[in-house]
Amino acid sequence: MPKSEGLFSIGEMAAVCGVSIDTLRFYETKALITPAHVDPESGYRYYRRENLLRLRTMLALKDAGLSLSEIRDYMVEGKHTENKIAELTERRDLLNQAIENLQIRGVKPGDLTVSEIELPERLCLCRMVEARDGAAALREIGKFYDELIRSGVPISRAWPEFCEYPDDGLLRGEFPVTDFIVTACLPVDKKNAPPEAVRYPSGTAVTVNYRGGYYDLWKAYEALSRYIDENGYVPAGYPQEIYLEIEADGSVRLDEARNVTRVIVPVKLMNG
Repeated sequence: MPKSEGLFSIGEMAAVCGVSIDTLRFYETKALITPAHVDPESGYRYYRRENLLRLRTMLALKDAGLSLSEIRDYMVEGKHTENKIAELTERRDLLNQAIENLQIRGVKPGDLTVSEIELPERLCLCRMVEARDGAAALREIGKFYDELIRSGVPISRAWPEFCEYPDDGLLRGEFPVTDFIVTACLPVDKKNAPPEAVRYPSGTAVTVNYRGGYYDLWKAYEALSRYIDENGYVPAGYPQEIYLEIEADGSVRLDEARNVTRVIVPVKLMNG
């Protein structure tokens, strides 16, 4: 069939989509695509560009993780695949989080760049600790984690565990390393969250990814405080810290120069 009639061979269609001819024939057996014309004498299949648009949509859904059965439900049966949409959305969020974590780990010493982020809603199991120093805080937080592991409550992978510091002085230049209060927060899946889980709302936040020992973390708070003042924000919650560099055996060294700590402060506009 001549190309002037707007038809394309199965080989041309397969090549432009990056699939094999056998793949196109297989999709036809599943009623996912239908050739625009089949030559009655040769049996050759020909396609229009509209077939290309449909095929590209199918391949994009396949690359996103949908099975052929799910693609058929959506494109042939007209079903609304709500469960699959929710699954893909969760997978996307996890992928974005993984990319972000890798980017954070690339921060250089001395880099105090402040970024604005959108915090997701999180449900957390929490334990407030009154600690005389950093080592004591680590021990008590470790006991809390031990309890949660034994309880069998599924931990969410959508957001890392963090520590919240109920201390307004951190943004005023105060950075106590003894006799302080810290709340350990372990995110849990919403569908399995115990009644005592604490809700941390979604919202805007400012953050610094700091590479260096913990006792120099005041530099990150200083940068955040300056950014908040200069951009018309006020804190909308207590500072949160995420510790990203942990030794292979699970230990944490507070004075390790390779440490990466993400400091986050929820904010809102002063006149908002």
